[in-house]
Amino acid sequence: MRGPRRSTGDAAKARRQLYRAPALEKGLDVLELLAREPEGLTITELAERLGRTVGELFRMVVVLERRNYIQMSGDSDAFVLTLRMFEMSHRFPPVARLTASAGPIMKKLARDTGQSCHLVIHYAGQGHVVAQYDPPADRIYSVRLGAIAPLLETCSGRILLAYADDESRATMLSKIPGLQDRPDTGEIHRMATRIRDQGREIVPSAQVHGVTDIAFPVFDHAGYVTAALVIPFLDYLDGSHPVSADRAARLTETAASEISTALGMLDTAPVASTH
Repeated sequence: MRGPRRSTGDAAKARRQLYRAPALEKGLDVLELLAREPEGLTITELAERLGRTVGELFRMVVVLERRNYIQMSGDSDAFVLTLRMFEMSHRFPPVARLTASAGPIMKKLARDTGQSCHLVIHYAGQGHVVAQYDPPADRIYSVRLGAIAPLLETCSGRILLAYADDESRATMLSKIPGLQDRPDTGEIHRMATRIRDQGREIVPSAQVHGVTDIAFPVFDHAGYVTAALVIPFLDYLDGSHPVSADRAARLTETAASEISTALGMLDTAPVASTH
């Protein structure tokens, strides 16, 4: 008597599980672990955390360092990630097109407002700064290129969540790292509705006193949110930056709209969320 027939998809999955590449898996384990450790780890610490011996990892670490994926941190024996993977991700066509389209507009925004600005996209449950421009000023406050923006704790992250459709938002929330606080579904729904009704998020920074975060959504050619354009507005007391927060918000809104247009978005309303 024959057993139950296995589907083509199940058979393919079973075959994939048989394929192993131990050296590649060790290398990926090292990169994924270091991505969570900004201060870096020594090879001994890497071995302990991964449940392997130093001998198992030694050649892998040497190769990753030679290929410039990792490097020694200052004078210590700890290894940290380089920006190589970040640079590689920027060669990916959607990100490359976004940053190329946004660059001239963001440079003008920084110059016109006297404030820095940055662009944030979503990836794997977190926001990532993929473009950043500073004004020609002696004193600025800026967020570094490549910085992580927690979705629920930052102005840009809430913009990305608010303008995502319900299915995308649920996926984004499911991938948020476990250590971050998660509001209940009702609170997230109210937050998203408020931001969409206002068309922006302007709030005091949750990280820095004296900074007001100003953020607007950027949409792709199909009308889906693809990024958040942010100015961390610093109000100077000596009058050296005469542009007000209200004026900076209007300029940021215009810049976000111009980037959306450059990405091919038609002059129509953004894709609606199905609350």
